[in-house]
Order: sequence, then C-alpha cells, then structure tokens
Amino acid sequence: MSDDEGPETTPGYKISKKVDMGTILEMDNEDESLRKYKEALLGKAALSGAVAPSDDPRRVVITRMKVICKERPNGDILYDFTERGSEQKLKDQPFTLKEKCEYKIEVAFRVQHEIVAGLKFINLVFRKGVRVAKEEEMLGSFPPQGEAHVVVFPRHGWEEAPSGMLARGNYKGKHKFVDDDGQCHLEYEYTFAIKKDWE
Repeated sequence: MSDDEGPETTPGYKISKKVDMGTILEMDNEDESLRKYKEALLGKAALSGAVAPSDDPRRVVITRMKVICKERPNGDILYDFTERGSEQKLKDQPFTLKEKCEYKIEVAFRVQHEIVAGLKFINLVFRKGVRVAKEEEMLGSFPPQGEAHVVVFPRHGWEEAPSGMLARGNYKGKHKFVDDDGQCHLEYEYTFAIKKDWE
C-alpha cells in the first residue's frame, strides 16, 4: 500500500499498547461489576470465545457491499462477499450511476479473534489512471462478535454523482479497511460508470 493510498496520520498521536482478548478477559475476574461491563462491551459470544472458526485467521471479514441509490429502477446494487468470485465480479462488472443521482455505500463486516482498534475505511477513485477522489472514514474500534457491523457512507446525507460531459465515463475504485496498526484487513477494487441514464 503506497503512502498516498494509506490512512492519513495525525502528528503526535500515539497508538495505545495492544492487549489481546485473553488478557482483557482474565483481568479483574473477581470483580462482578467489571465482568458485567466486559460482557456488555464485548458481548457474550466474545466472552465464550465462540466468534470465529479457528481455521480462519482473518480479524475483519467483509460480508457485503451495497450501493444504495435513490430512484434507481432496479433497486440497490448488492455484492455478497460470502459468494466465491464476488471480489472479481466487483472489479470486472461495472455498476452504473446516473449523473446527479444520490447514492450511499453500505458495508457489512464481522470482527473475529481480537479487538480491532481504529478501523478506517478508505475509498479511492481513479479516472484514466489519475486519482480523482480519496475519502477516509474512521469507523472506530470493534470487539469480536458473531453479528455483522453495518456502516453507511456518507453517514449523514447523500453523495451526488458528478454530471456533465467531462464527468461521464468509466471509473476504477479501491476500498481499503486499515486499522491503527497500519494493517490492511481487506482491499478490493471495483469499477463503475457514470452515464446519462441508468441503462
């Protein structure tokens, strides 16, 4: 991952010491109120250790991406990452945005094994090999749990697709999920086209 495509850094910010789930769960075990607090914070699944298959080392598992468009005749565009080949489909089969349409992107993901601190979502958009947009959204820190976390971008309001002859055409994009440690948990490419109509 090039520096230009990675998360922005804040000068002077120091990442806190990483503590694994086992250590957190064993700390102050005799304190009933703290045990209940951990259960509320981490969830019963995390406390029992039943949040991930042992043969799957991933800490962040993206389960789906959805492009939500106002007024799109065929409804939302869904990519299910639990299906084989879905990442390649996203790259090879562009979706269409009608110019000036309002849209959001929804991503669902699970966290497993360990707490993920400072997870960021980075969206890069390229046209003819030149980067035309970079958006970075802090998602937060997440404990392991069986249920998916769902995030929507932008969180407030809608994005509007550009319009006009110069804006119409094919674009390539890249989504990255990077934590405070700089670990990229998932990176995938997607393609889309901006057209006069939904086609």
